[in-house]
Amino acid sequence: MDRLSKTEWLEHGLETLKVAGFTALKADQLAKSLGVSRGSFYWHFKNLADFHTHLLRYWQSQQVENTISALETAHLPAIARLEALFTMAISTERSLECAIRVWATQNPAVQQALVNIDMQSMNYIAQLLIELGLEQTVAVRRAKVLYLSYIGNVIAGRMLAPQDSAQLITELMQLAQASASA
Repeated sequence: MDRLSKTEWLEHGLETLKVAGFTALKADQLAKSLGVSRGSFYWHFKNLADFHTHLLRYWQSQQVENTISALETAHLPAIARLEALFTMAISTERSLECAIRVWATQNPAVQQALVNIDMQSMNYIAQLLIELGLEQTVAVRRAKVLYLSYIGNVIAGRMLAPQDSAQLITELMQLAQASASA
């Protein structure tokens, strides 16, 4: 029996989700598309729900935690980390995230996982805004506005032209740095 690593299953699951949507995340279909038996799937995952949980956790670690870790280990000032975060958010292709957000509309467990991921991201933005000198309540409120702008970009489902991306990043940075009384 051929066995793939857990990571290979998760990578394939994310690619399948991105290309074919959440309805294609079935053990039989995934195994067939990889040319292996279902036994390989069940070696790593108890059932489909367990696979979904691992898939979302893997995506979270790849997209959110690794991004935050990379920004933090760069030892840049908060303003530079925020601009780098906005640049990544605006310029990175997000069809996988869009597929996950669609999936969340149909699955309460996915919706809850996405809420947790969104909170982690908003909390990081708020942390950066606090480092920039905003009071905590203002920073949290502003982080929500900035993050919802990002989600709107994801849901729109298209990449911005480079000049539009640069202009949007400039606007987001101005909003992030605006005084609390503005």
